[in-house]
Amino acid sequence: MTFDQVVVFHKIVELGSFKAAAAELHKSQPALSLSIKKLEEEMEVDLFDRSGYRPKLTQHGRSFLEKSLRLITEMNDLQDLSQSFKNNEEPEISLTIDGISPLSNFLHLFKKFSVKFPHTKLNLNLNILSEAERRVLDGEAQIGLTHFISERNSLEIIPLTTVKMIPVMSKELYKDKKVRIQSDLLALDQIVIGDKNGPRGASFGVLEGGKKWRISDGQFKQEIILAGLGWGHLAEHTIEKELKEKKLVVLDFEDVHTKELAINLIRLKKHQFGLVAKSLWSELLSFREVDKK
Repeated sequence: MTFDQVVVFHKIVELGSFKAAAAELHKSQPALSLSIKKLEEEMEVDLFDRSGYRPKLTQHGRSFLEKSLRLITEMNDLQDLSQSFKNNEEPEISLTIDGISPLSNFLHLFKKFSVKFPHTKLNLNLNILSEAERRVLDGEAQIGLTHFISERNSLEIIPLTTVKMIPVMSKELYKDKKVRIQSDLLALDQIVIGDKNGPRGASFGVLEGGKKWRISDGQFKQEIILAGLGWGHLAEHTIEKELKEKKLVVLDFEDVHTKELAINLIRLKKHQFGLVAKSLWSELLSFREVDKK
């Protein structure tokens, strides 16, 4: 049995006749008939009932059709993969995203990307503070979305959008501790995302002289604040519902207030992009707010 025989078999089933299949495959009808005859002789069964005007599948033919569909599908996938290699499409690329980024804004783009380049695996990593920049600098990711920038000489940096970081605490904690002035916050835990990259990293919006509760997960930080165990800065797009329902109180003091952070698209200046990475970079540029004004 050869793959060519399986292709011929499926084409006959699809088009309903040996003649139509021969024309589609650019082969002579006798050649197709001989190919199927040899296949039937090898398996010692008839795949087609040829007694009528058009060939019909026998019971054995229907069983063979069902079992061979996977082979046809997988071979088509391999042919598509081979073509993607010829097009110089990368087998995979990595994108690192700052945890405060408005991820939902980009998910539709990533979905379209997967459809456009089905043979390129897109590795998405959600990181905090300086981790996204570090992954790009170390070559672990080709593209980054981050607010934290320290190595400007090594990176191409393009501002895409901004995120409002709002200092908040739960309504219950605000009332219970009678928070009125900035010094009232010093006795409460400020929930801070710790940067594991040490000296290169930095924690955002830290109030000097106050108590700190350092964690490494943004979602956990939000849950702690909502539970009334401390206060801290949260991205506006993650707490819109809680703000509307007045579950959170916005803090506004001389050193504690809402700040806007730029989310930047970054890549190494020296890195040479392949076809897929170039396409993804170009698509991400469409999110530039400056281009929409």
